[in-house]
Amino acid sequence: MEEEIKVLILEDVPLDAELIERELRKEGFDFVSHRVESEDEYVKEVEKWQPNIILADHSLPQFDGVSALHIAQEKSSHIPFIFVSGKIGEEFAVEMLKKGATDYVLKHNLSKLGYAVRRALKEAQEHLEKKKAQEALLESEKKYRALFEKTTNPILVFNDEGVFINFNQAAVDFLETKPSQILKHKIYQFIAPESEPFDIKEWSTGEIVELPLKINDELKILELTITPVKLGNSNIIFGTGRDLTKQKQMENALKESEEKYRLLVENQTDMVVKFDPDGKVLFASPSYCEVLGRTEDSIIGSNFLPMVHQEEQEKTQRALGKLRRPPYVVFLEHRMLTMNGWRWIAWADKAIMDDEGNLEAFVGVGRDITERKLAEDRIMRSLKEKELLLREIHHRVKNNLQIISTLLSLQSAQIDDQRVIDLYRESQNRILSIALIHENLYQSDDLTNIKFATYVKNLIDDLFNSYGVDPEKIQINMQIKDIIISIETAIPIGLIINELISNTLKHAFPQGKGEIYLELSAKNRDKYQLIVRDNGKPFPDNIKLNETDTLGMKLISNLVNQLDGTITLNKDNKEFTIEFEELKYKERI
Repeated sequence: MEEEIKVLILEDVPLDAELIERELRKEGFDFVSHRVESEDEYVKEVEKWQPNIILADHSLPQFDGVSALHIAQEKSSHIPFIFVSGKIGEEFAVEMLKKGATDYVLKHNLSKLGYAVRRALKEAQEHLEKKKAQEALLESEKKYRALFEKTTNPILVFNDEGVFINFNQAAVDFLETKPSQILKHKIYQFIAPESEPFDIKEWSTGEIVELPLKINDELKILELTITPVKLGNSNIIFGTGRDLTKQKQMENALKESEEKYRLLVENQTDMVVKFDPDGKVLFASPSYCEVLGRTEDSIIGSNFLPMVHQEEQEKTQRALGKLRRPPYVVFLEHRMLTMNGWRWIAWADKAIMDDEGNLEAFVGVGRDITERKLAEDRIMRSLKEKELLLREIHHRVKNNLQIISTLLSLQSAQIDDQRVIDLYRESQNRILSIALIHENLYQSDDLTNIKFATYVKNLIDDLFNSYGVDPEKIQINMQIKDIIISIETAIPIGLIINELISNTLKHAFPQGKGEIYLELSAKNRDKYQLIVRDNGKPFPDNIKLNETDTLGMKLISNLVNQLDGTITLNKDNKEFTIEFEELKYKERI
């Protein structure tokens, strides 16, 4: 069944239009028709209704067929146009056909109308399909040309002798020469001399070849996808290329790097092992296999954790846990069961992450440190022995000083002169201040430094006991922070405090009441300030710090000089200020 067609009839006589329609029905056309008489109606129908065919009378009262033909050609040139008239001559008909009319039919011979319409519609359809095919071909050629010229991949076209026929700009850039020079060469002339010879005629459809080309003394690799095309009695080769130069360079560099890595891993004495998060070994270097005394096949796929000493299992598990968190590096020492028994291995482990940042595996580099561990154990035992010996020495020094103090006490018991007894007691206090330092040292974890606040408190308690002072009546306010000083500094500064506090207890409080203020603070690194003052009886007006001849003040002055310090006295506040530096240990010969 034919598709319904739209027929535009330009006719001023309705009866003639009916005859035309009847003839079309008689010929079996399925159509719908519109009849128009004026130019305005005609133009409107052509533009908006867009008929499939126009049947036009030659002459109308207000319009004519020739003008209608021109309008149809202008508005829609593909619409078939047939003159249907009773007053058309042969010459006019020929002229109209030359101007674009499809056909003409006389009204008194309408039997030919069906044939003319059918032929006109067929020719119009063929013309339309041909036009579409031409447009598609043109579009295809444009796309091909755009693809050929704009692609960044080299495209080469040459005959079966290797002579270049065509190429794109990417090929010109790759070959680094002028187009005119390329046309004078064959593909063979660009092939690197050291490469294996080949024959273009042996290339088959779809084959992919890699061509090593020598371009300006530089080796380039071109991958060509070959498509042979038959043109008459000859063949042409269409090759779509891809520059593999950088890829090949990277592959060669990677192979070289892998070879260096393999040689490094296989020939170093340190052990290298790669294992997954569960501890399963994925790679083991020859040195790792040698230390464990096992073959690589027996190690790969096994879990290394059972080889770790039981006492280091928990520590190893904690280390593996740390590897899962930034910075994904951990250092570990543990014992492993090897062919030579339990050996200490020091590991530097690092996590390997994939491109998405997920944990992939761990790599460990280990070294046998058993001999070092044994040496460390010997050193530690030796140090402990020396520490015990040093504590014993401090203890014996303290005991000997106490014996001396006791001897002085016994000696003073046989003397009736109070002045001499006081001198004996002062000497005892000085000796006990030194003994107290040794006592603190052998009871402390640190055998070279003492916590000075504890020492001063014990020293003050001993002085109060020595002079029979009631701590409820004479109070001492100590301000000593967490200061730790060496024994070289502690002994002189302890003696200074002993002299100052002793002097205060003897002379400052005749009524047996008062307050003593003692402060020791760090001014900056290795520099300290000691302040001692009391609210007791004022100093005599004629007292001068540098001119006194008492033993205590001379001793204080010598000890301050020993500490490279300075001492000042504010008589109004009864305040001694001593600034000193911590003494450095000097090796004795």
